[in-house]
Amino acid sequence: MRRAVYPGSFDPVTFGHLDIIRRSAVLVDELIVGVLTNSAKTPLFSAEERVNILADVTKDIGNVTIKAFDGLSVDFARNCGAQFMVRGLRAITDFDYELQMSQTNRILRSDIDTIFLSTSLEYAYLSSTTVKEIASYHGDISKFVPESVIEKIYRKIETHHNKIKIGVITMSSRIEQIIEEIEGYVDSCKFQPLSSTKIVVNKEELEELLRELRMKTPDEIKRYQKIISNKDAILADAQSKADAIIADAKAQAQQMVTESEVMQQAYAQSNELLENTNQQAQEIMDNATTDANNIRMGALQYTDEMLSNLENIMSHTIETAGEKYNTFINSVQSCYDIVNKNRRELTPGGSPAAYAAPEQAGSYEDDEA
Repeated sequence: MRRAVYPGSFDPVTFGHLDIIRRSAVLVDELIVGVLTNSAKTPLFSAEERVNILADVTKDIGNVTIKAFDGLSVDFARNCGAQFMVRGLRAITDFDYELQMSQTNRILRSDIDTIFLSTSLEYAYLSSTTVKEIASYHGDISKFVPESVIEKIYRKIETHHNKIKIGVITMSSRIEQIIEEIEGYVDSCKFQPLSSTKIVVNKEELEELLRELRMKTPDEIKRYQKIISNKDAILADAQSKADAIIADAKAQAQQMVTESEVMQQAYAQSNELLENTNQQAQEIMDNATTDANNIRMGALQYTDEMLSNLENIMSHTIETAGEKYNTFINSVQSCYDIVNKNRRELTPGGSPAAYAAPEQAGSYEDDEA
């Protein structure tokens, strides 16, 4: 069975996470989504809440299981019996980091490989941090997270803000108490002689009260008090920033889509050029083959003609030589007959056998025949 693990914090889960989950689920028999419990961070949702949220938004995907874990992701994958870990890539910076992590994990567990999936273009800009930042300013997050998660995020952020307000109020109560103590101390001081406005104070006691007041009023408290007193203006500014973030995200997405279209056009032109090149190369090969065949046939025809001419020359030579040979033999035979006749004339009454032609003479006749 092919089993993969997709680890992450998912705080909160976004459409970008769901995109990776759905695409990786079709690649394996079982996909385990691991929810990281990181004690070094203070998440918006607890691990249990994130597990329940993920289980709800992935319930239509049959081979997906949700589990919480802590520690190393590669150890979690090994404990789950997984052969692969899935990681989503939104940009080149993600790839640099994830490549280093995958190489490290490969050293730790050589039997576990990492599968990289690039996030779909419409979610390439999206992150959980962006969602929380927009939601904290009451911005619209319906385009970033599932509908069932929206209200949960708003409630969590509101609860977080309320806790801060309670801390501010508690701190403010002590500050008010110190101010009342200062006022009471001032009222208890005696007036200077012959004055109804100037009083005599104990410098050390007053400085002690002021020092405590200063310690109880840190910059953070001042900032939260300012937030509370200027709530409407801050919310309007937050909405403006959220709209700007969304507009910038849409612009980045559109730019990535445009770049993708340019790459597709370049790819199409490259394929067309390659096809034309292959066609031209095939035509050149066909023409070269035709020319080679024509040259070969011409060479064969030329060779045949040369051999035919040579055959005619040799036949003519043989005939001519034969005629000259026969003429020569006839001439020799004629001379021989004359010599033989002259010998018979020089020897009257001689035996014809004595002057018979040698056997060699007969051979001339045979050769002539």
